[in-house]
Amino acid sequence: MAVRIRSLLVSGPLMVPLSSGGSVYLSPGEVTGELPDVDVMNNAKVDKLRTRRLIDVEQVDETPAEPEEPEERSGSGEELEPDPAAQADQADLARAPRRGTRTGQR
Repeated sequence: MAVRIRSLLVSGPLMVPLSSGGSVYLSPGEVTGELPDVDVMNNAKVDKLRTRRLIDVEQVDETPAEPEEPEERSGSGEELEPDPAAQADQADLARAPRRGTRTGQR
């Protein structure tokens, strides 16, 4: 089983220690990715944060909610060719110089 931890705080960061030895740092309202349930089960610190209503631990369904959409194909069974104009735009973006925030002065 997998779980997600949600911070219920309205201000300030929150550190949640996990049973595996690591920690999760959450901003107000932030939700973790999927974590193994063993990281929160029999964890006194997590239980204390839940009792104080600082976090919510929710179970994650292992089954996908929506089936993946099939790739677009033309009616003849051939794959559609990409739009040349879109490819040119992407190539231009890849060659564009990046602007940094440093001024070169130290």
